Amino acid sequence: MIDSHCHLDFEDFDADRQQVIERAQQAGIEKIIIAGISQTTWSHLRQVCEQYKNLYACYGLHPYFIEQHEIPHLDDLKNTLQQSKAVALGECGLDFYLSDLDKDKQQFFFEAQLDIADELNLPVVIHSRKANQQILTALKKHPNLRGMVHSFSGSIEVAQQFIKRDFYISLGAVVTFERATKIRKLAEQLPLDALLIESDAPDQSGLKHNNQRNEPAYIVETIAAIAELKKISLDEVAAASYKNALELFSL
Repeated sequence: MIDSHCHLDFEDFDADRQQVIERAQQAGIEKIIIAGISQTTWSHLRQVCEQYKNLYACYGLHPYFIEQHEIPHLDDLKNTLQQSKAVALGECGLDFYLSDLDKDKQQFFFEAQLDIADELNLPVVIHSRKANQQILTALKKHPNLRGMVHSFSGSIEVAQQFIKRDFYISLGAVVTFERATKIRKLAEQLPLDALLIESDAPDQSGLKHNNQRNEPAYIVETIAAIAELKKISLDEVAAASYKNALELFSL
C-alpha cells in the first residue's frame, strides 16, 4: 500500500518518527508521500525524506498558511522543486471554508503554483475546501496538468469533473465513520482507477483512533472501509490505489 498524502515531517512525529515508519512498514505501507506546506518547512521535510527510505517529498504553499507566504517564496519553490527529487508540487489549493483567509491572496498563490507545476511538468497535490468549482476553473487554464485532490469532500459529479481532467481523488479516514454518509456514498461510486488512499497524518484519524494522532499505518482501516462499501476485497482496493499512486508520482 501507499499513503498518498501525509505530514510525517510535522513536529507531532519528532519523538517517535522511526517507530511510526516501522509500524507503517509492518502494516504493509511500502511508500509514503509527504506534502509540503510553507517555505520555512521545506528544509526539514527534505531532511526527513532523505533520512528515511521510501518517503517521497512534495513542496508547496498551503492556503491555510496564506499570511506566511511571500512573493519570493514562489522563486524559492521553483528552485527547490528543480534541485530536489520532488514527486509533485503541493500541497497547494484554496480554502474558502475558513472566512478569515484572504481569498484573493489564496487565488494568486494557487494560480502561480499551477504555472510552476505546468512549467516543470510536475503533478499537483490540491487542497480544496468549499472551493471545488473555483479550482476546476483555474485548472481549465492548464489542460496538461495532472494531480490529485487530497481528502476530497465533494459529490461523485464533482469528482467526475476532476477525473476528466486526469486527476485522482484521494480519500481518508472520514469514510470509516458511519455518519459520513456523503463521503461513504462517494467511496462506493468512485471508480477504482481514480482512487488514492491517504492518512493526512497527524490529522484526520478514523473511527478506531478518533481524537488521537493519526499515522500512516491506519490507512489499512480506510482501505477496509472502502472495500466493505464497494463489496469487494481489501486487496482489490489496496492494489488499485497502489497502482494509481505509482503512476501519478512516477515512483
